[in-house]
Amino acid sequence: MQNLLIIENELVYSHFLANSICKEFDNIRLYNIVDTGQKALEIIDEQIADIIILDLRLPDISGIEILDYIRNSKIQKYLSSIIAITSDTELLNKVLENEYIYSYYSKIDTINSIINIFQQLLDHKSKCLEENPIKLKILSELKKLKFDFSYIGTKYLYECIFECYTKNSIYNINLSQNIYPILAQKYQKTCTSIKTSIFQSISIMYYEIEEDQLFSYLGYYSNKKPKAKDIIYTILQKL
Repeated sequence: MQNLLIIENELVYSHFLANSICKEFDNIRLYNIVDTGQKALEIIDEQIADIIILDLRLPDISGIEILDYIRNSKIQKYLSSIIAITSDTELLNKVLENEYIYSYYSKIDTINSIINIFQQLLDHKSKCLEENPIKLKILSELKKLKFDFSYIGTKYLYECIFECYTKNSIYNINLSQNIYPILAQKYQKTCTSIKTSIFQSISIMYYEIEEDQLFSYLGYYSNKKPKAKDIIYTILQKL
């Protein structure tokens, strides 16, 4: 499921856009609509959105400044995930080479044209997922630990690891405050449900894998099941 963030000061237009896109694609969910750049910066830092529609002309902070903020913050999640709105050629020339911009359109373009852009973006994201070496490496490491991918908890654990990686959070990972809420929002679950599913998946893994193999992988011995944080930290060290 892809969470959509719309940064546009004309709210009527934003809601029309959101309704049209979410009606067309059942794998896109509206996450939020904001009408100022300042509000956008606060939400961007949460890193819950997967796709962003960004009007380059906002009443307070320009879309250019928001793009600069994302680039300076090195938020990898938004690479080629932003669709710009502008009819200003000068502004457009400033952002066309920005690696975070996937495409652009003008408000005079038809909704069908915009839908086509979204379809291309979803196809692009799907292809990138298949080719992403980090995600493939995470999957490989989880398989080494005999995790069962038929359990939803393993999927949640996989996404936790990737979220920590994109946030550069190898140390001092606070899953409850920074990671579980992202998954809860994405899958419309509670943080407790996410945590419980991951715990169950770890429990199943613990009874499937040889003890020596597990603790050789983790680098220490314990008579207790490893916690999610222990597994995430160890795998991040191997990426």
